[in-house]
Amino acid sequence: MAQDIIYRQIDNEIEQKLFEIYGDWLYKHDCVPKAEGSYNLAAVCDGEIAGFATMTPKKWTKPLDMYSDMFICAIQVVEKYRKQGIGRRLIEMLEDHAREKGYRQIRAWSSEDKVAALHMWYSMNYAMCPATETFLNEDGTLRLIVHGYKYAKILNSIAQQEEIKWQKS
Repeated sequence: MAQDIIYRQIDNEIEQKLFEIYGDWLYKHDCVPKAEGSYNLAAVCDGEIAGFATMTPKKWTKPLDMYSDMFICAIQVVEKYRKQGIGRRLIEMLEDHAREKGYRQIRAWSSEDKVAALHMWYSMNYAMCPATETFLNEDGTLRLIVHGYKYAKILNSIAQQEEIKWQKS
C-alpha cells in the first residue's frame, strides 16, 4: 500500500492538475461531474496527482425512474502509482460515501482492455456482466463500439435505505 498518499475531494486546483494530465478527455467524458450529489476524490502524493475517482447519482430508466443509484464516472491511477492499492482505496471511499448517503447500489463500467481493473472489480465483490457500449457522433452515426463489463455492488438493503432516510429526517 502506498504510504504518503493523501485522499481529498477534488477542488479547482486539483482539477487543473487533472486537466494537465488527462487533457480534454476529462471533460469530453464528464469525468469530474458537477451535478448535485456528485463526489469527486483525488489521491495526491507530495503534491502530485496519483489518481482520482468520481461518481454521480444516476436515475434508472422507466419504469424504475423513481430510483437512483451512484455511478462511478471515472477511476484512473497514474501508471507509476499503480499496484499500490490506490484504485482500490478510492473505490472503497466512494462506496463508503454512497452507503452513508443511503444509496442502494453503486455501478460502473469499464472496457475489456483494462485487465488489471477487471481483476480489481472482481476481487472487490462487484457483480460483473459483459456489455457493449456504443458511442455516436453528434449527427447520430456510429463512432465507436467498445466491449467491456458493467459492474454493480449492493451497498444498502431496502430496509437500510429506509433507516438512513428516517435518521436524516
